[in-house]
Amino acid sequence: MAGNPDCAYAWLGRVEYADAWELQKRLARERAEGARPDTLLLLEHPPVYTTGKRDATSNLRLPEQMLGAPLVQTDRGGDITFHGPGQLIAYPIIDLREARLGVMDYVRRLEEVIIGTLRCYDIEAGVICGLTGVWVGDEKIAAIGVRVGRPLGTGGWVTTHGLALNVGVDLGWFRKIVSCGIADKGVTSIRELRGTAPPVEDVARALTGRFGEVFGRGMQPVNSLFIPSQSTVR
Repeated sequence: MAGNPDCAYAWLGRVEYADAWELQKRLARERAEGARPDTLLLLEHPPVYTTGKRDATSNLRLPEQMLGAPLVQTDRGGDITFHGPGQLIAYPIIDLREARLGVMDYVRRLEEVIIGTLRCYDIEAGVICGLTGVWVGDEKIAAIGVRVGRPLGTGGWVTTHGLALNVGVDLGWFRKIVSCGIADKGVTSIRELRGTAPPVEDVARALTGRFGEVFGRGMQPVNSLFIPSQSTVR
């Protein structure tokens, strides 16, 4: 990928949601200030439910105290979803102004990255008109929820949050919510479709390669720069 701008990437392992969110905000500020290149964070979370900027508690099927995992309101777009072990999380920190991308163009490219990654595992996925994310039939295999903003009034237009791809995650967690606020469609995973689940880190490598192709980036590993404190990595 000679001649393409660099994008740093890092596999972080399993990281608490709050720690990953703080890391994203710090990197977004640095990206907006020109202190680092575009960056792709790849990780898993311990079990956690997250909602977008609007209140999504109406999409709980159980009282919050019975969910079995924390419920966190975030500043991303989208409705309620679940993150947990066996799910690949990708948080791109990209300056859309420099990339000359609009927000919807960016989301469509993330969907393309996911679809290409799933082809590596002989899964044909696609999109549904009017709905964000990637689907196999009427079942969602990957959710997308992003935020684009100018950190601390800088001139950048930088992304945070991103995508969640179900690899071998326990789908029972999703039965406690109306996932993404869509009541008439289901949720699936690579394990559900193929019978077995590849290691999440292997899927992260496949997604990194596809990300570089779709966004025209030279992907550069810089794992040691981004790992949070050891107490937050499982």
